[in-house]
Amino acid sequence: MKRFIVTLILTTVIVGVLIHFMPKGLEVYIEEIDADATVSVYCRDTRMDNIDMGSGKIVQCRVADLNQTLAQCSNVDGFSFCFEGTSQDVDRIVRLFNLQVSSRLNLDGLHIICGNSARLTGGVILDGAKVNLQIAYKDGTVTVGSPLILGSY
Repeated sequence: MKRFIVTLILTTVIVGVLIHFMPKGLEVYIEEIDADATVSVYCRDTRMDNIDMGSGKIVQCRVADLNQTLAQCSNVDGFSFCFEGTSQDVDRIVRLFNLQVSSRLNLDGLHIICGNSARLTGGVILDGAKVNLQIAYKDGTVTVGSPLILGSY
């Protein structure tokens, strides 16, 4: 009986640790980044107020409403959020996700970083590298998207 209890406790601890360190969607971390951000969800279908792009829809919401919005959207391609910030916020996000940066691009004051984080699920292949997080910064606005920023920035 002692072996069974010890095995059960050990198994529970191991499963708990594995679940804690499993990759999660960006929506889990969004409040750590900025709770007042504006979120754009890119999906194929929803009954919520949206912007129809022909091949999909954009639903905009606040961070507090994100989980409810995601539940009412089907075939979500990704989402992005933007907030007022600085280049230090971009650096903080890179550190938060331990982002393995695959590309950096600077175009006329627009700074774009693409990379892969083991903390995030999903991703796309971009120039031969897996990307599941894209960050853009220009004129005091930070935009973060997963797997990519699908709208404007």
